[in-house]
This record gives sequence, C-alpha cells and structure tokens, in this order.
Amino acid sequence: MEKYEYKDGVMIYYLPHELDHYAADKIKKRSEKIFEENKVKYLIFDFANTSFMDSSGIGLITGRYRKVQDKGGRVYLLNVNDNIDKILEMSGIYRIIKKADTKEDIINEMVAGGYYE
Repeated sequence: MEKYEYKDGVMIYYLPHELDHYAADKIKKRSEKIFEENKVKYLIFDFANTSFMDSSGIGLITGRYRKVQDKGGRVYLLNVNDNIDKILEMSGIYRIIKKADTKEDIINEMVAGGYYE
C-alpha cells in the first residue's frame, strides 16, 4: 500500500517493501495526480521500509526529479539501506539527487535555502 504526506509544497513518499515495476507504476500514476493538483516543490522518497528495488525504482525517482526540478525544487532520498544505496550509487543518481540521513537534515537545508522560516 502506498503512503504519502503532502503539505505546503513538500511531499513525502513512504516507499513500499518492494519497489519493483508494479509498485513504481502505481506510485507514478498516483503522483501524477498529486503533481497536477498541487505545487510540489520538495519531494522526499523515504526508503525506511524498502528492502528491494530494481531499475523501475530508478526510473520513478528520475521521472519525479524532472517534475520537481521544473518547478525549481529538490528531491531527497531518506533512510536508504546499504543494498539500495549501492544500486543508487551505481546508477549515478546521487549526482542529481541528495541523500539525507534524517528529516531534520532536509528541513535544515530547506530553511537555509529560504523555503521555511
């Protein structure tokens, strides 16, 4: 089951246990609607419950990155485990998307960037 939070331009997506083609497609379709209805400036993918990801997950993340970047925003990856970290590292995704250790790190960066006061 997909879970997310949206408030004031910030969306947090809590990714499922397995981020495969089926799950990535569901998330993509659901997030399209959210992106159409709201101004998502910051997007956080939370991997806390995710133990498996294939290339569909990379596609999902990069596709959402383009949508957020078009609005001048940023995408963050949170709670990435070692196995998924290796996949993300090999994909080169960290050149465009920042990995954070805690939500507080992300909030501090958004405050420093003038998004939150």
